[in-house]
Amino acid sequence: MLATSRHNKALLALLCCMLVGGVVLYLYSPESLQIPRCPFLQLTGWQCPGCGSLRGIHALLHGDLGRVLQLNVMLIPALLYLALLVLLELTRPQSMRAERLYHRFSGRTASWIIFALIIVWGVGRNFL
Repeated sequence: MLATSRHNKALLALLCCMLVGGVVLYLYSPESLQIPRCPFLQLTGWQCPGCGSLRGIHALLHGDLGRVLQLNVMLIPALLYLALLVLLELTRPQSMRAERLYHRFSGRTASWIIFALIIVWGVGRNFL
């Protein structure tokens, strides 16, 4: 029971940090904050797979879906995938189905598929 309690506290802390980060991104545009530019972009001139995500989340919080897609088209699928994992993580102690789905979406095969998608997107977005 202690491990579950620690696990729940860690998950709650993560969700609180995400909420605070979301509020900050809603209130302040990333362009107005003193956030360093992407080091990969600075060094290579290529956009990394995550470039535009911070500005994209800001646009998403303001309902500007077109801008989100301009900045990083993979942001919405990535956020939906992360939301699914968090939902499954929260429900898996109560449901065997959630447990199986969690392992399917976070297992080795899923990790390799996500890794391949990130590489393909990282290279492909610079040639589109």
